[in-house]
Amino acid sequence: MFKNTPIFLALLMLSLTAWMPHTQAEQPLRYVATGSRIGVYQQGTNTERTAFWHRTPHQLGGPVSEIQIGFMNWFLNYSNENTVGNTVTIEYAWLERASDGQVVPITFSGSRQLVMPANDVEPYWLGDTIDSSVWTSGTPQRDEVFWLHIKGSIPESGNISQGSPTGYSGSKFILYDPSNDPGTYDIAGTVPSITDQYARTRGLPTMFLGRFTTSGYLSVIGIGDSILDGSGDASSSYSTISGFGFFCRAAVDESGDNTIATFNLTRHGASATAPTKASNPRQQHFLKFANVAVEEYGTNDLGSSGSGDVSTIQGRLEDIWELCRQEGIQKIIRTQLMPRTSSVTYNWVSREDQTPNSGWGDVDAGDSGKRDALNAGFETSLENGEIDVLLENLAVVSDPFDDHYWLTNGSNDYMTNDGTHLRAAANILVAEVLREALLSITVDTLSYASWSDSIDWGSADASPEADPNNDRITNLMAYALNVSPVNEVETTQLPKPSLEPAASELEDAWFTYVYRMHSVAADLDFRILSNTNLTSDDWTDLSIDGIDTQLNTLDEDIDGDGSTILKEVRIRLIESESNRFLKLEVTAL
Repeated sequence: MFKNTPIFLALLMLSLTAWMPHTQAEQPLRYVATGSRIGVYQQGTNTERTAFWHRTPHQLGGPVSEIQIGFMNWFLNYSNENTVGNTVTIEYAWLERASDGQVVPITFSGSRQLVMPANDVEPYWLGDTIDSSVWTSGTPQRDEVFWLHIKGSIPESGNISQGSPTGYSGSKFILYDPSNDPGTYDIAGTVPSITDQYARTRGLPTMFLGRFTTSGYLSVIGIGDSILDGSGDASSSYSTISGFGFFCRAAVDESGDNTIATFNLTRHGASATAPTKASNPRQQHFLKFANVAVEEYGTNDLGSSGSGDVSTIQGRLEDIWELCRQEGIQKIIRTQLMPRTSSVTYNWVSREDQTPNSGWGDVDAGDSGKRDALNAGFETSLENGEIDVLLENLAVVSDPFDDHYWLTNGSNDYMTNDGTHLRAAANILVAEVLREALLSITVDTLSYASWSDSIDWGSADASPEADPNNDRITNLMAYALNVSPVNEVETTQLPKPSLEPAASELEDAWFTYVYRMHSVAADLDFRILSNTNLTSDDWTDLSIDGIDTQLNTLDEDIDGDGSTILKEVRIRLIESESNRFLKLEVTAL
C-alpha cells in the first residue's frame, strides 16, 4: 500500500472550439417497428368466407414523430414474385395503442377504403401519415406496442396474400362470411369470435413505417431464405412479440425490450437470384426504408447435394450487396453458412449420428467443402468492404471440434430436426450473436442540430453553450453524454471518479474515471487531458499505454438502444507522483 496516496481529480470541462451550426434535416422514412413482412403464399377462400379481419402487434424500435402503414397485393413464391389475381379491398384499418387503448384510423388520401387491384404491379400501397401529435399520451416511445387492425373483403373463391405471422397471443387473421360480421371497427382489443371463422397462421403482408424523432436508430431488413426466415422454429405460436427465427428474435433483448426495428423480406426455398433478377421488380423497393441489411442467401444456391458453383453463388451475393448500397443501406451483415447433415437415427443425437452432405465439407473425410469456400470468400468480402460484418454464427451451432456437424447434447433434435433448419434452441443462440452485432454498428449518425430538434426545450436556451437546467453541464456536454439538458440528470449518468484501493501490499491501487459517450454523435471529439498542476494551463492528452494507463469499454450499450457507450479510464497510482488532474474535454467538430 502507498504511504502517501497522490491526489487525483477528475474535472468535467468543455471546449466549444470550431463549432459550426448544422442545418436541421427531417429523419428519413424507415421501418420503425417489428412484426411486418412480405407475403410468402396466397390463401384461397370459398364462396361464403369473403371477409377478413387482421390484427398483429408491432413494437417500436425508437420514438417516432409519425407512423405510416404500407400494404401489398403480391407474394414471393420461392424465388419468383407472384401477383394475386383478384382485387383485395381494405374497408377499414386502424392502429390501437396498447398502453392506453387509443384508436386512430388509417386513411388513404383521406378515404377509409383502399382497393388493391388484381395482378397488382405496385410493390406497396401507403396509408396516410399519422402524426404523433394525435396520440393523447404523447409521442410514441421505444418498446411501445401498437396493434394493427385491418378489415376488408375479397371476391368469392378469390385469394389473399399471407405474410405477417399471427402466432403471438392476441394476434389473429380470420376469413369469415360477411353476413356474420358484428359491424364493428375502430375498436381496441382482440378480434371477436365470429361464427364459422377460418383462422390462419399468417395475416396480410404489411410495412410498419415512420420517422424516428432523431437519428441513430437501427432499421433492419432481413433478406434470405428459410434459414433467416426461421423455418424449424415455432411458427404457429411464439412468445416473443418480434416473431420467430433468429432474425426476428434478435429484435428484442431477453426481457422483450430495447427493440430494434425489423422488416422481414425472407422466403423459404429462395435463392440469391430472388432480389435482383429482372422478373422480380418489387423487392428492391423495400431496401430504401432500412439502414441495415442482414443477408443470408446461399443454402439453396449450394443445394442439398452441394452441386452449386461457388463463384456463381459469390457473384449473386455481390450483386445483392451492391443493390443494397445503391438503395441506401449503410451496413450489411452477412451470416456464415451453417452445417448441413443427414442423421442415421433421424434424431441428430450426436456427432457420430451425422453425415455431412456432399459439398458441405467433412474434415474427417479430408473434404473442406464448398461451404467452407463460400465462408472464406465472405472473409475476403469483409476485408474488401463489400460487407460490414461477417456474423460469427457458425461457432454457436456447430460441433466444437468440427464445424461441419451440428452441435449436440445427447438429446434428440437439439439444433435441428432435418439437418438443415435451426430449431428453437439454435435460433436463440444465433439471435444473441446477431443482436450483439447489430448493437455494435452505428447508423444515421447524429448531429447536435438533430439531437436538439428532438428535445422539448420550451422557452429554454437551446444553444450549445447554454445550461438551461443549471446543473453546470452545458447543452453540448449533455449531448456528448446523452443526458437530458432540461430535466434533472441522475448522478449515475454523470462522469464518476473513484479510487480503487490495492487489495494487498503486493498489488497496486488504481484511479478510475467512468463516463458516458454518445456513440452515434458524429460531430464530437472526446479527449482525456492530464495535468499535474491546476495552476498551469499545460494540459496534455493522457497517454494510454494499455498497462499503467488504460482505456476500457465497460458497456457497449449502457442504455440498451445502441446510442451510448460507457467508458473507463484506469490509471495505476505511482507513489512518486504527488498529484494528477484529469478532465474530459469534448470538442464540437
